[in-house]
Amino acid sequence: MPREVYDPKRPELEFYNKDKREHRVYKPIPKVKVSPFAKRKFMFLYGAFLTFFVIIFFMMKWGLLDNIPFFASLRRGNNPIEIKINNLDFYGDAVVPTIELKNINYTNDNKIYNLKVLFSLYKNKKLVFNGNNNFYNISFPNGQRIGFKIQFDKNHWNNANKLEIVLNLDDNLIFTNNINISKLKK
Repeated sequence: MPREVYDPKRPELEFYNKDKREHRVYKPIPKVKVSPFAKRKFMFLYGAFLTFFVIIFFMMKWGLLDNIPFFASLRRGNNPIEIKINNLDFYGDAVVPTIELKNINYTNDNKIYNLKVLFSLYKNKKLVFNGNNNFYNISFPNGQRIGFKIQFDKNHWNNANKLEIVLNLDDNLIFTNNINISKLKK
């Protein structure tokens, strides 16, 4: 029989009957379902994808993929033509902005046989005025600037806050540009 109190005179009985004490019954440990995102295969694929993405990013940044059209279109500032308002003249009831085009990398030909320009004035996505103009046989090599004037009614110009210009160069390239004109009003 086990003793209740420790007796230093009889130390041999201290651990008596230690194997026959009451056993506690523990519940089995529930199995934890491992997330598929924590598995080695997923982590390897995720790391490989990130590595591939970073390599493609740097190759695009250094211009190594510019000869592939898909990657060339993703490059920032890769517009074929730069459009801006160069000058703005006010004549009585008319406003005449000078639209300047700069050929950055439009290399279809050194000459544009037919340049169709569609222009629209908008106020908060609502059409105020639209029109079109055609120009023929324009010399337009790389790096050159050309300009043309468009006449607007002063009331239409003052009501609008955006000028949209759509260029159609020889039916090959259609290029749209939006210019904020709210700061250009007199």
